[in-house]
Amino acid sequence: MEDFEFECWNCWETNVIAGRPKGFWTTTHYELPGEWNCWSCDASNSTPDD
Repeated sequence: MEDFEFECWNCWETNVIAGRPKGFWTTTHYELPGEWNCWSCDASNSTPDD
């Protein structure tokens, strides 16, 4: 698991999202959830594509 930080569009708080490796041996490609809720304001956010 690798942690990624994203800012909420609504309150600009930093959220830490856990990513899972896409393959058994990979350390550079991770799967992230498409949507997540902010821990602070509970606003729905989407994960950027890049």
